[in-house]
Amino acid sequence: MDWQPTVYLVPFVFSMLLSFGLFLYVVVGRTHLLDRPVVRMFVALTFSIAVWAVGDVFQLLTTDLVAKRAWLAVQFIGASASTLGLLGFALAYTDNDEWLTPRVFGLLAVEMVVALGLLATSPGYHQLYVTAVDTAVDPDTGLVMLERSLGPAATFHVVYSYALILAALALLLRAAVRSEQFFRSQSLAVIAAIVVPFVVNVGWFVSLGSGAILDFTVLGFSFSAVALWYAISRYSLLAVSPVARKTVVENMQDAVVVVDSDGRIVDANPAVEGLGMVRPTALIGETAVEVLPSFAPVLTGDEPADELSVETDDGTRHFAVTKQPLESASAGTTLLILRDVTEQRRIEQRYQRLIENSSDMITVLGADGRIKYDSPAIEGLLGYDQDEWVGRRGRERLHPDDQDRLVAEFQQALDERAHTSRHEYRIRHADGSWRVFESFASNLLHDPVVEGIVLNSRDVTDRKRRERELERTNERLDEFASVVSHDLRNPLTVGNGYLQAAKEGDMAALEVVEETHERMERIVDDALELARQGDTVEQTDAVELTTVARRAWATVETGDAVLQFDGEGTVSADRDRLRRLFENLFRNCVEHGTTDEGAVTVTVGFEHEEDADDATVARFYVADDGLGIPADQRERVFESGVTTNDEGTGFGLAIVESIARAHGWSVTAEESETGGARFTVELSGSTAG
Repeated sequence: MDWQPTVYLVPFVFSMLLSFGLFLYVVVGRTHLLDRPVVRMFVALTFSIAVWAVGDVFQLLTTDLVAKRAWLAVQFIGASASTLGLLGFALAYTDNDEWLTPRVFGLLAVEMVVALGLLATSPGYHQLYVTAVDTAVDPDTGLVMLERSLGPAATFHVVYSYALILAALALLLRAAVRSEQFFRSQSLAVIAAIVVPFVVNVGWFVSLGSGAILDFTVLGFSFSAVALWYAISRYSLLAVSPVARKTVVENMQDAVVVVDSDGRIVDANPAVEGLGMVRPTALIGETAVEVLPSFAPVLTGDEPADELSVETDDGTRHFAVTKQPLESASAGTTLLILRDVTEQRRIEQRYQRLIENSSDMITVLGADGRIKYDSPAIEGLLGYDQDEWVGRRGRERLHPDDQDRLVAEFQQALDERAHTSRHEYRIRHADGSWRVFESFASNLLHDPVVEGIVLNSRDVTDRKRRERELERTNERLDEFASVVSHDLRNPLTVGNGYLQAAKEGDMAALEVVEETHERMERIVDDALELARQGDTVEQTDAVELTTVARRAWATVETGDAVLQFDGEGTVSADRDRLRRLFENLFRNCVEHGTTDEGAVTVTVGFEHEEDADDATVARFYVADDGLGIPADQRERVFESGVTTNDEGTGFGLAIVESIARAHGWSVTAEESETGGARFTVELSGSTAG
């Protein structure tokens, strides 16, 4: 294949590259707009023009007749496709998308396909498209060019193509006439880009019969590429179209107002009437802040408002404002879009008040575990200001023993979309105490409105205390039932046996029956006292141990037993319950410690001791010099019904342990210095004096 490179072809090559550049500019730079029909049609148009330019350039570069005819076919395909692309773009640009169907364009392309077939087969088989074709040298440029005579089919094809181009121009002219001033320049730029190469091509076609005439249509594409690029960059050709403005903006429910650099309204859609204003046509040319005073914060404020409140006949209405400059208009021109959010704000206020007045605490945690929001309920529940914990890590206010467990559960919630769960934990009150909370967690990180883990929490400290009291009450009821069903059975059986013996004449058996009844009465009394003990002490006073111990000793049958003291002390306690604690300890010492060698001596002592952390530990004890408690039974003696004496009820030390636990104390059984029993009560730091 022979080539004829010459300086005359440089403008044609430049135009070809410019056409391809425009195509790439749209495809690469406007990728996000390719889902719009007008953009897709524009891409098809620019690509077809580029193909047309390629075919024309290479047809001129070659000298061989066969090669020229092949590149002429490429040029024909590009020209035909660009004609259809132009019509498609005009239809999309003028909002006539209903015509952009494969059926319509398939019918329009039938003639072009037939014409291409006739071009490829003539004049060899017929002379419908060209009657003669050959090469000839242009005397002015020295280029070897095609010289052809067109047949009737070629003439029809050209007229058909011109008709489609004129139809597209008519649509664009109609849009330009009907457009507002901001969009008219855009439409005119598109029309100019089409008219210039069209006029050049018409001139070439009219002169074709005079010989091998050089076709300058491709050079016209240079002007088209520049004009279209200008329309895209300056007037947002592919982003906004004038007819779309009419069909969309005019009918949209959001109010649209365009204000120029002088603050005058240059455009407004009918939705502005919903703002309680006059018809939009009456606003054109008026100063915005004068006819729309509520717009002042948006237009003149140093920090423009993003929401407006407007007084209308229907009351106060709220509008979300979007403000942006119009690139397609003169400098300083601003587009305002106002969306009515009155109902949305009403709903938001309703739920906000529900949250603010809820007794439950609403907390929002970010993915990093930091607190983004605490509802006002935190002030009443935990004593903190509402914003005091915002930005801090939520784990910092958790009890140390609960932190690891809850952090692990939080990580699990992050990994599961729409996760929900229930948690119970301790949380620090502002006064330093610990409160028990129950929370229901929901993963709303993917919700653009919330973007966090939402905790709905309530204080269940009192409920948990009541649950513990109920459990303890049930335990005491079980213990009482055990006494009734078991512990009373043995003395009752013994008493019945001796009662039968008395009926048979053994009157001495009545003494045993009497003792049995007394034992049963003690068992019932002790069981009732244990059942009535509460889990906590509601109110305490400063109590002298020696004073309470002496009063308790006076109410117990101690016989010849002796009470002595080893030190004095004051404790914070419920006086009556502390006295009952001493009574049961004294009774235990007397009943279990008395031996045949003599009466037991009972000692009440009070002592202090420094622990490993240099903290003072206070305790009091009751010790005797009796038989003592076997080492293997010391841990069980505080259980209900456990006794080492056949005459004992087994409830005395259980009552002691219950009273100590209610005060927050602990009690242990040990061996005294004299080998007897010693019961040590260790006090909490707040109860020792």
